[in-house]
Amino acid sequence: MTSNMRRAKRISVELRVKVYLFDNKGKTRIGDPVGGRITNFSPLGAALSVPAIMMGEKHLFYTCNDNPDFVLQLEFELRDSSEKIITVPATPVWFDRDHEPDIKQFNVGLKFLADSKSPEIQTLSKKACKDEKMLVSIWKKLF
Repeated sequence: MTSNMRRAKRISVELRVKVYLFDNKGKTRIGDPVGGRITNFSPLGAALSVPAIMMGEKHLFYTCNDNPDFVLQLEFELRDSSEKIITVPATPVWFDRDHEPDIKQFNVGLKFLADSKSPEIQTLSKKACKDEKMLVSIWKKLF
């Protein structure tokens, strides 16, 4: 997806995340998490890089797209004075293999299911964007 098609500007970041497959119907996490990193971020979505696209026997992308009861839960552990854990629901909108020869990763485009004005997204925005002017610019363009 090209940046001119996006509703909000993305910024390059490096945020560690645990990704869980979540069954909304049963209100349970399915299987073990996959560790990954967010490589770019906006209040509406992000790009996720993960070492595996399979979560047990479930495909991270197709499971969510084939059954609307399944979403991804992104769990961020923010290392600051509070050691706070933030959980954000998301749905994958695209995926591809990273074509760098030395990297065996998958890239996944995510749409956040949390409202961009939610405390979780606002906290992540502040964490992702250390430059206050850039943060203000992103929020002005969004609203």
